[in-house]
Amino acid sequence: MKIGLEIHGYIQSKEKLFCNCKAEHGAKITSPNTNICPICTGNPGSKPMLPNKEAIKKILQIALILNCKINPMFSFQRKHYDWPDLPKGFQNTISGTYAVHVGEKGRFLDINIREVHLEEDPAAWNPETGEIDYNRSGIPLVEIVTDPDFKSSEQVISWLKQLLITLDYIKAIDKNLGIKADVNISLPELKGERVEIKNVNSLENIKDAIEYEFKRQQKLGELAKEQETRRYDAKKKMTIRMRSKEQAQDYRFISEPDLPIVKIEKQRIEILKKQLPETPQEKLKKLIKSYHIEKNSAEVLAKNIELVDFFEAVVSIGKIPIKLAVPW
Repeated sequence: MKIGLEIHGYIQSKEKLFCNCKAEHGAKITSPNTNICPICTGNPGSKPMLPNKEAIKKILQIALILNCKINPMFSFQRKHYDWPDLPKGFQNTISGTYAVHVGEKGRFLDINIREVHLEEDPAAWNPETGEIDYNRSGIPLVEIVTDPDFKSSEQVISWLKQLLITLDYIKAIDKNLGIKADVNISLPELKGERVEIKNVNSLENIKDAIEYEFKRQQKLGELAKEQETRRYDAKKKMTIRMRSKEQAQDYRFISEPDLPIVKIEKQRIEILKKQLPETPQEKLKKLIKSYHIEKNSAEVLAKNIELVDFFEAVVSIGKIPIKLAVPW
């Protein structure tokens, strides 16, 4: 089995990507369609503002901590598709046929990162009632695309947990909202085509979807003869065919004429690099080797940057023994 991931997370930001509307989620929003304006609802004649500065900074930090090569110039594309949750008829994204990505050719915990890019979130559409809530429309999203380097569901989940801890170290995404992943699975030894499972929304569901799809594709007559897109039904614990897989040309990517090219100075990249904290993996090694802490306690400390920084600050005073500070 070969598995690749396209991971989406909400970038921590007070405002949306192309307007000044609040980027709020979940319980913070008391009613639908309150944090909206002509830009994020796609009103005719409305034009986007320049990209949110904080979102650009966060996407650069994410690319750097994943050891990606940063491109000094990149631009937004229009990705066209016809769904009610997309009021403009296209999504603004730094991806696509001719796109130069924010970061590319990275590597994180033995998995190759193909690209890291920034895009806007669509609105929330309820297909049963037909209602659309535009509060979410235009909120900045990060997408991290891996190569198909994973070989099992256990490896995927372990890697994703480390990724989330690492992104929390730089306060890059809203961890309370979790992540969504498009999971791509193929069985090359059986000469099966790639199957994409769209928008799987929890670590548990990602694991279950991979394991179900692996068993399904092994069955006689179920192996994909063409690339297809499926969804995961968490109640039935099974994947269901949606359509044949779209190709890049189906989205009719074009350069966004209303937004300028984003230029990143080399000096800015170097400053952001120096500001990056130690990674959770580096912290863990340091706790074990330098502080001689047993592994289980070190793993607990390393999961939270505030906690491990507080621990190091306490023991640096020199008057408090490590054996007292760790359990406390």
